[in-house]
Amino acid sequence: MRIFCKSIFTISFWLATFTIVSGQTIQIPKGVPVSIDGRFSVEEWKDAVRQELIGGGEVHFKQDGAYLYVCLRGSKQGWGHVYVTRGDTVYVLHASAALGTAIYHRSNGGVWQPVQEFSWTMRDTSLSREAVNAREKFLQSYGWVANTVRMGTPGMLEFKIARKFLNSETPLLAALFASEPKSPQFWPPTLKDDCLAEKLIFGTTPADLKFNREGWAKLKL
Repeated sequence: MRIFCKSIFTISFWLATFTIVSGQTIQIPKGVPVSIDGRFSVEEWKDAVRQELIGGGEVHFKQDGAYLYVCLRGSKQGWGHVYVTRGDTVYVLHASAALGTAIYHRSNGGVWQPVQEFSWTMRDTSLSREAVNAREKFLQSYGWVANTVRMGTPGMLEFKIARKFLNSETPLLAALFASEPKSPQFWPPTLKDDCLAEKLIFGTTPADLKFNREGWAKLKL
């Protein structure tokens, strides 16, 4: 009996450890396309899957076959990051008062170095024809787009990411929302790497970062 209980304890401990160090897998449902205006609508996001951010707030996911839609909702005004990866490259999609993409490559030493710093653009918050066309051009050029923090509802960020940009049926992804870079709200719960680095969250591109993508979530599209 003692041997049996000890075996059960060992298996349970191993499973718990595996859960802690491995990111979760979620199925992303198909739904209607989203207008990237930063205005949350229950009707618009009712067909999405919802996950809680660690530290408060929530993130919603859905897709329409061509695009992945991500909605970050914080408790107050703030900015957000979505992290995606392809091979030995990590892309940091930043939405605050402007949009910008930072790119990191993994070096031979196993740490990650910036090969592209953030270049800020898309500050027009209007829904004019010129602004809408500029956002569409940004989407086609960079593979993603989002509203900025001065658009729509405070604490609300909507991302539209091309499936071609993700380049996978099961992409790895992490996300965070921050009102203050020292204490971001993040997802998935297993995220423990330099996605949470204060300087990176603030909008700079520090060197020698450590990304542990085993702790990111796997999305089934």
